[in-house]
Amino acid sequence: MAMTGFEKLFVNHQKKGDRNIEIVRNRLNSLNIQNIHDVLEIGCGIGTLSAFLSSEYGMSIYGTDFDPKQIRIARELYGENDHLHFRVEDAANLTFEDASFDLVVSQDVFHHIAAWPQAICEIARVLRLEGHFIWVDMVFPSVITKLFKPLVKAYGLYTFDEIWFEFWDNGFEERVHERQIHGPFAYHHFVLQKACSITQS
Repeated sequence: MAMTGFEKLFVNHQKKGDRNIEIVRNRLNSLNIQNIHDVLEIGCGIGTLSAFLSSEYGMSIYGTDFDPKQIRIARELYGENDHLHFRVEDAANLTFEDASFDLVVSQDVFHHIAAWPQAICEIARVLRLEGHFIWVDMVFPSVITKLFKPLVKAYGLYTFDEIWFEFWDNGFEERVHERQIHGPFAYHHFVLQKACSITQS
């Protein structure tokens, strides 16, 4: 789902970009980055994190976003080269080939994806075996999801148990998990690893 103008003011702010970089940098410290060459960012916005990963680590990055305006701004700000690409993509229907990436990153994106279970399936598909998935987002209490799912069909609403089941069902295993904010809208950081291939029927 495309964000509103108000939401873009927040997510495109420099402090938000710096925070996203710091989160991913910390998560990469727990991984063997020598094995990470090809990276997909879901919901890259104006491209701050994708550009950082490309320049700082020399990784080959595809920054993707559902909003063409965000991708246009990312290209204007950071350009493109052999190691940095920006592309309009639907996370629930990615156009990349199977097993294309060593790492997928998604920060504060899934609550904008109505078809979030399909997005997890697609991420598992394009991720290589033993590749990693960094997921950062909020989860919702069951009373909220039951009450609002029929009303806000353009958003992703999921409980912790629901999203964890989809991770597990698509072959992911937990490597790191931190609950950053407690309360009705808990905020979670995950580093997941694709441990097995899933045969889709």
